[in-house]
Amino acid sequence: THSTRRTHHPYKKRKKVDKMATKDEPTEDSDEVPSFYEEEENLKILCNFLRTNDGPAVREAIEMEKRVQYLKGEKLVNFLVEPKKGTKWPTNLPKFTSREEAIEVCKDLCRLQFMHRSEKRGKGDLAVSRVRDFDEAGYFTWMYEGDKTFSHMMTTVLIGGFLFCTCFPIWPNFLKIFVWYMSVSLLIFMFFLVTTRGVLFLFVWILGYDFWFLPNLFDESLNFTDSFKPVVSL
Repeated sequence: THSTRRTHHPYKKRKKVDKMATKDEPTEDSDEVPSFYEEEENLKILCNFLRTNDGPAVREAIEMEKRVQYLKGEKLVNFLVEPKKGTKWPTNLPKFTSREEAIEVCKDLCRLQFMHRSEKRGKGDLAVSRVRDFDEAGYFTWMYEGDKTFSHMMTTVLIGGFLFCTCFPIWPNFLKIFVWYMSVSLLIFMFFLVTTRGVLFLFVWILGYDFWFLPNLFDESLNFTDSFKPVVSL
C-alpha cells in the first residue's frame, strides 16, 4: 500500500478515512473533519488579529448615530490573501492560499455577525444594508470589537480609582495637599490651552484663514487618542 500525504487547507473540508478499511470494504466518508476557520472560536481569533493595528486599514463613519469602523470587501479579501508589507501574521492562524478561501471566510464573518454590510449615504455617513451577503464591491462595518481583556482591565482600574477617591476624607494630609496642587496645575494648564487656541484662531482669522490648534480637542464623538488628531487645521 502507498501512504497518501494530505495538504492542509484553512477552509476546505477534509474527510476522515477509516484506518481499518481494506480493498474489499468500502470507506465511509460520512464523517468530515471541519477545517480551522469553520470553528466560530477560531474565527474570533482571526477577528482579534484583524482588529489590531496589524490588520487591514479601516475608515470611520457614523451609522445609526454611532461611530463605527468600516472597510471595503475587496480590501479585506486582498489583505487575507496577501497581507500588507511588514504584517506579522500570527503563527496560530493558517494562511489563505486563494481568494475563494478568503471569500468563504468573509461570508461566515457576515453570517455570524462579526460584521454587517452597509450602504454609503454620504461622506462619513452609513446605513445598514438590506443585502446581507458578502460581496467584494460592498462596504462592511465591524460589529465585533475585538479582544476585551484590556477593556475589562481598564474598567477594573476605573472602579478601583473611584473607590479610592470616595475615601478622600480619610486620606493622609500629604496626599490631600498633593492632589490639591495637581488639580490647580491642571486647571491652569487647561485655561492656558483654551486661551491660546482662541487667540491663535483670532489672529489668523483676521488674515482671512480658519486656523485651529487641536481642532478636535472638544469633540465628544471621538475617543481620547483621536481628539488630538490632527494637531492643526487650516
